[in-house]
Amino acid sequence: MSQVHAKRELRIVALEDGNVGLASPDVGEFAAALPRGATLSPGMTAGVLHQLGKSFELVVPAGAGGAIVSDPPKSMMAPVGFGTTLYRLDPEGIAAGGAGVGAASSGAAGDGLFVRAGQSGRVWHSPAPGEPVFCTAGSTVEAGQALCLIEVMKTFSTVPYKAQDGLPARGKVVRWIVEDGGDVESGMPLLEIEPA
Repeated sequence: MSQVHAKRELRIVALEDGNVGLASPDVGEFAAALPRGATLSPGMTAGVLHQLGKSFELVVPAGAGGAIVSDPPKSMMAPVGFGTTLYRLDPEGIAAGGAGVGAASSGAAGDGLFVRAGQSGRVWHSPAPGEPVFCTAGSTVEAGQALCLIEVMKTFSTVPYKAQDGLPARGKVVRWIVEDGGDVESGMPLLEIEPA
């Protein structure tokens, strides 16, 4: 699986219904889409664009934000062209308890401290269906504590908290970036942390 190489900004497009669209900056395959109801703000990661063996983290541009009012693609790797609308946003919308995606006031994805995925796969917030999640917004985390699982071909790997890459020895979860059951690429942020 490919590693994320760089960040690319999504394009802002005006839609006829008064909503705002976020469009693909290039041709490729779109993955790790966020769910309907999630709230986006400038600087947040909003998926990955795979292009010619490289992967680019897609970032919400300045001046865009709101609740996602469109459904994600049915395919995990959806083919897109330059300017294909990936998200329809209601600029006045508020996430309806979205699955772990924070509100716009949580801060931009480029400004905080993030735990990043060490591999590509599907993210699970709890050890098994119906069991409590490993951590939520507001939880305090320490070195070695399990944060989530990443599934690759029915093999589950625990993602432990590590005080590295600028992360504090003891941190507080600000918000999840990837929803429960969402797909992630290696190097993409999983959740935002602040010093506890």
